[in-house]
Amino acid sequence: MKIAEGKIAVFAGTTEGRVLASRLAGSQVAADVFVATEYGKEEIPKAENLQVHDGRVDENQMEKLFQEKKYDLILDATHPFAVVVTANIREAAEKTGTPLLRILRDKISDGSDCRIITVENIQSAVDFLKTTEGPVFVTTGSKELSAFLALPDWETRIYARVLSMPEVVKTCADMGFYGSHLIAMQGPFAEDLNVAMMKAVHAKWMVTKESGKAGGFEEKVSAAKKAGVGLVVIGRPAEEGISLEEGIAYLEEHFALGRSAENSGKRQVFLIGTGPGSESYLTGEAKKRLDKCDLIVGASRCVRQLESFHKPVFEAYQPEKIADYLDAHPEVQVICGAMSGDTGFYSAAEKLGAVLERRGNYTVEVIPGISSVGYFFAKIRRPWDHAKLFSMHGQAANFALELKRSGSAFILGGGADFYETICGQLIDLGMQETKLFAGENLTLKDEQIFEATPESLTDRKAPSLAVLYAEWTGPRRPLSHGISDEAFTRGNVPMTKMEVRTVSVAKLELTENSVLYDVGAGTGSVSVECAGLSDSVKVYAIEKNPEAVELLHENCKKFALTNVKIIAGTAPEALEDLPAPTHVFIGGSSGKMEEVIALCLKKNPETRFVVNLITPESLAAVLEAAKTLPVTEPDLVTLTAARSKKVGSSHLMMGQNPVWIVTFEGKICVSRM
Repeated sequence: MKIAEGKIAVFAGTTEGRVLASRLAGSQVAADVFVATEYGKEEIPKAENLQVHDGRVDENQMEKLFQEKKYDLILDATHPFAVVVTANIREAAEKTGTPLLRILRDKISDGSDCRIITVENIQSAVDFLKTTEGPVFVTTGSKELSAFLALPDWETRIYARVLSMPEVVKTCADMGFYGSHLIAMQGPFAEDLNVAMMKAVHAKWMVTKESGKAGGFEEKVSAAKKAGVGLVVIGRPAEEGISLEEGIAYLEEHFALGRSAENSGKRQVFLIGTGPGSESYLTGEAKKRLDKCDLIVGASRCVRQLESFHKPVFEAYQPEKIADYLDAHPEVQVICGAMSGDTGFYSAAEKLGAVLERRGNYTVEVIPGISSVGYFFAKIRRPWDHAKLFSMHGQAANFALELKRSGSAFILGGGADFYETICGQLIDLGMQETKLFAGENLTLKDEQIFEATPESLTDRKAPSLAVLYAEWTGPRRPLSHGISDEAFTRGNVPMTKMEVRTVSVAKLELTENSVLYDVGAGTGSVSVECAGLSDSVKVYAIEKNPEAVELLHENCKKFALTNVKIIAGTAPEALEDLPAPTHVFIGGSSGKMEEVIALCLKKNPETRFVVNLITPESLAAVLEAAKTLPVTEPDLVTLTAARSKKVGSSHLMMGQNPVWIVTFEGKICVSRM
């Protein structure tokens, strides 16, 4: 039976406490909400049935309060590190016979917050530490130290603090603990001294006994929290309690809550640009939202950057995975999505926001951040309104080719082969004189910003976070297509001549994000021309001649192209597994013209075709195919070109073979103009 009008005490000051108070708000249940600080008070929603008290309450005050108020239930949602407060609440509840529920924080990820692991004995502590990594600061005394020898890498991981007595130091040394791994010192130890020692040994974990106030336990707990170190506590059973979700379910089962104002609406999601790396570059609006949120979601690097907010986190970067997690945790009402850098420059914010809005239960607001671009250009004292911007995160980029066209370009990247890839492109295009500015680990302690050349930078291994800006003052690449025949490596393989190629590429009418099949690609002159028009154009060069395939690879490397995929094989079979084309250029079909066109139309009925032909028989085959397949009336152009050749003091015009250029497209294709 539900209690229509009950009395509940909530010890809050945490995300869990705020969520519980929000669920109680607006109901007929009278709730006293206790927080330690004025700031914590501001976090609690305002409602007539909620009475919020700020200030610390000791065990005696709690006992007196519980006797006077006669609560139907006490909810302890204090922080995991507030072990003394939790003990006081438990003692007072037991003495007054008041029902108590302890709300435990879910372990969402190892990096979500400082954690307390409670174990019954020293052996259990060692067993737990076997599952972890990183230095361990042990404060259990010399008598228990031998148990840690069971750790596989104890010599490098364990740092012990023991009493400063000669016999104790000797005992520890005999076990193998000495030098920087042994601290002999008499307590008591203040919080700041504990913090300094843990930071000195780069501790990830601290092992201690629950020794009470006299043993400095409170100082150890607060120091571990301040240092961001996990705490392994020996001497009491693992804490018992229920999850936040179970706590809400208990309230809804036993009390007449109705629907609170907060839970009746959509859940709030703030997609926050976290800046270049350091928390100091978060915007004021971002900090405000992070302070008030229930959960932080995002990629591991981004959420770990925000550890000082001491919020639960869920580490994931896939939008669907994040949305599924949020759907499974309806108790979380206010969520911050941690997005690297700014939210508008190669950011996951757009995809995550779209996925959440499609789910229908979320309102999404974007909080922009300071981008790596703006920060880096400020550091090198350069404007960036003229620079072409790229990212190599999860994609390739024709960086060098664009630099030769625009004169300046910037790219986000990182990883061991980042510099080698970019500098290799520059060297292949003969751009060794490019001036480079590199930035590594921007805004972090190990930030480096320096000037370089392609030769000096190519062998350097970049960290996972790196950017590069390049300036080119040499000859620019023309905006129009029409690369000279002499620029290509040709060998004995036929090649579409510049004049024919120029008209054919124009006839293709490529757009951004086009997918082009170059069937019978030969040396790759058409593939190179089309791929060089835009980084977004994806070219599949299909060629059966092994010599031509080698030349294709050579020419794509020569022009530093990353958006050409070479397919060794014969059409139409070689086209079967490729993405649907938007455009097809056919320079040779090995007598299978109709089959090639039919397959492309099957993949995309709106495909646009440009075909080059040099024999009447081939022309007849194309026109016959156009009669039987669902395509528009072919447009025919006969192109005859002649080039001058100097003979003595005169110039003779040397004619080239005439070429038919045939253009058509799928019948359902809408006009492009």
